[in-house]
Amino acid sequence: MSIEYRHIKDSEFDALASLETVAFYGRSNPEDGKYLRKVTKPEWTLAAFDEGKPVASVRSIPSARLMHGTQTPFALISPVTCQAAYRRQGHVAELLRQSLELMKERGQPISGLYTPHDALYRRYGWERAEEKRRLNFDPAQLAFRTAAPPGKTRPATQDDWKTLDAIYRERVDPLNGALVREEDWWRLAVMADWTDKERRARDIVVWANESGEDRGYVVYQNRPTGKRATDGWAQQEIWVRDFVALDAGAYRGLWQHVLTHDLASNVVYESHPDDPFVDLCEDPFVVTVNRGEGPMIRIADVEGAIASRPYVGGSSASFTMRISDGNAPWNEGVWRVEAGEGGMRAQKTDAAPDVEMSVNFLAPLYTGLRTAETLAAVGMITVHRAEALTEITNAFAVADPPYTQDYY
Repeated sequence: MSIEYRHIKDSEFDALASLETVAFYGRSNPEDGKYLRKVTKPEWTLAAFDEGKPVASVRSIPSARLMHGTQTPFALISPVTCQAAYRRQGHVAELLRQSLELMKERGQPISGLYTPHDALYRRYGWERAEEKRRLNFDPAQLAFRTAAPPGKTRPATQDDWKTLDAIYRERVDPLNGALVREEDWWRLAVMADWTDKERRARDIVVWANESGEDRGYVVYQNRPTGKRATDGWAQQEIWVRDFVALDAGAYRGLWQHVLTHDLASNVVYESHPDDPFVDLCEDPFVVTVNRGEGPMIRIADVEGAIASRPYVGGSSASFTMRISDGNAPWNEGVWRVEAGEGGMRAQKTDAAPDVEMSVNFLAPLYTGLRTAETLAAVGMITVHRAEALTEITNAFAVADPPYTQDYY
């Protein structure tokens, strides 16, 4: 068996769409190839071909990640697919390695992916580096401690994406982890259900205050739970896909709207780790709070990633770190990191390392999910100079926990 690894061609979208939709949804739709051709480009997808047919693929969608006012080019890995007969033969591993090389060439120093298979992707350098909270509650049982202020909600459509984007950017630009959303992303990944065969639009509501200023929005959809009530009717739940409020009025006004859907048996809301939703409830025990998984993050290019990272620490810092990376050899070695008001930079050095870590553990340090002291306490960082931990924590400080509302 001779396998060819390369980018797909425009004429191969139909075969690629069949590979992906059968792998994830167990069905193929004649329109899938046309849809894929519309929303992606051939150079975004690397595939393994056996006798001209794609049998495995990895797509890298170009995007940008926001961090405290700075945009860093970011590669969204979605999806990764492989036919059952070709699994465990190294094809996905090779495609991921080639994708990392392309990220470096294209100036995309960091990457992210969603998966329930952490152990698989950790082999190639991805690591959990963001998190969220998953809230579940019965809307008929929930009451808030404060009243909703005067204001109005109005329905919106996909054509209103610029209105939503203005609200979104005002909220997320100074934060840590959100994606920059282009029109196609708004229309196809936020405002529509791309997993649905018909890709139907979700419900969208904008909240405006008494002065008529748009101050928030919510995107949600009604979906079956797979359960039945005691009277035999199928139960539904409201899934909140995207929720942005610029002030307290919008926050309460939008939730007041969501709670009008009290025929649903459940509301699912994946929130920012610091969202005070539960504190606002009259009875916090009505809400079930679980850990929600954010994306796995990969530092594809150590030098580029650190150079693009904003610095918000309290004082300048300098340290050396040895990075091990078996899938991206350009990251291997000892790096001297300098951090101060002018930003951050890293360059290779022959000096002894203050600390050592795999490229995996650099990811939660980089995003601010974990501090150097926390990682060192459990053996994820090997320490040769104890004082360096304080400098590293200062260098990689964040003003907000890493969080994104997007899925890919």
